[in-house]
Amino acid sequence: MMDVMASSILDVPVASVWAFIRDFGSIGKWLPGVKSCRIEGDDPGDRVGAIRCLEMDDAGLIREQLLALSDTDYTVAFSIIESRLPIWNYRSAIRLFPVTDGNRTFIRWQGRFEAEPEHALAMRTRMPALIYQPAFDCLAERLRGE
Repeated sequence: MMDVMASSILDVPVASVWAFIRDFGSIGKWLPGVKSCRIEGDDPGDRVGAIRCLEMDDAGLIREQLLALSDTDYTVAFSIIESRLPIWNYRSAIRLFPVTDGNRTFIRWQGRFEAEPEHALAMRTRMPALIYQPAFDCLAERLRGE
């Protein structure tokens, strides 16, 4: 198993960030490269078990399932259940922590997955640098505009 992580400080209150993160279907608003995102079936975007289908610029279709959501801990966890990425057993969690100094938010995105040796280094680098951190940057920009 490979573990990856990225974190950042967002200059907005945790409640503002959580409003975006807790809606599993809203990732297209703050993750660069998402062409479309929809929740399958009639599930709302905050129901554990919901499946979202993402169409990505560079990775095609990815289906992910919401595994956990906690309004108390500001945590959302999900897994990839279908993709063309050269990984499997992907589990991920995004957690927010209130920063009382300045009413800001600490955001941490952790992922764990398996990959073939020839893809391991590329995927270990890609997740935090090309997915997680750009998502934080986009989320910060989006929240500054609101």
